[in-house]
Amino acid sequence: MPTSMLEAVKIQSRVLIPVVKALEAEIGRERAHALVGRAIAESWADFQAARAGDGDSHPARADGGFAFPVESEVVERGEDVHGVNMTACAFADWFREIGEPEIGALLTCGVDFAVERRLRPDWEFRRTQTRMQGADHCDFRWRRRRED
Repeated sequence: MPTSMLEAVKIQSRVLIPVVKALEAEIGRERAHALVGRAIAESWADFQAARAGDGDSHPARADGGFAFPVESEVVERGEDVHGVNMTACAFADWFREIGEPEIGALLTCGVDFAVERRLRPDWEFRRTQTRMQGADHCDFRWRRRRED
């Protein structure tokens, strides 16, 4: 039976939370989070890039082939722009429930920028808030870069 994305992240977090806590004690919180966040983001970006068929596709056409436990609404659409507000996220709910939203952000939210840089180099990606950080929605925005 396949494991859901939420269950997979829960399993990963059971291993990684103690590792992150040990690194925090050894090298400090900021360095530990930077190191772990970068490693996880680059690993996920590599994985996604290896699976991506159509490089630099419009964000509306890319689902990554995974069923993420989120609810979202499209708030902007066009040939050169795309905006999504993620209004529910089971990852955020779970990490906040166990009192680890910062580590949850390393394992989930933190990968978005690395993946977008790798998969959509012709698109600018912005996200200024997340449910993991306590906002009522995550604000994903893409704009195609234009040559001047």
